[in-house]
Amino acid sequence: MAKEAILQVELDGLTYVLRGSGDVEKLRKIADTVAQKIAATRAHSPHYSSTRTAMLAALQITEEMLTLQDEYLEMLEAADIGATNNSTYNKEEIKA
Repeated sequence: MAKEAILQVELDGLTYVLRGSGDVEKLRKIADTVAQKIAATRAHSPHYSSTRTAMLAALQITEEMLTLQDEYLEMLEAADIGATNNSTYNKEEIKA
């Protein structure tokens, strides 16, 4: 069983304790990515509330993730050309 990773971070002036089943560095990387998105949104629109800023950052991160997911699926499909229907991946599982 993986050891629980715990990390205290500050996002947009608020302190959070993150817990995960991975290592602390992965949690730190996640928090740093969120902090960068929040900072970019805050720089563009400093009058937004913390909630609105966090929501816009979450939407931007989700958009990036879905774009990458679509690109990944396209690459899988391109690699599957000429292969049998016994693919080792399930598109629905990837999109879930």
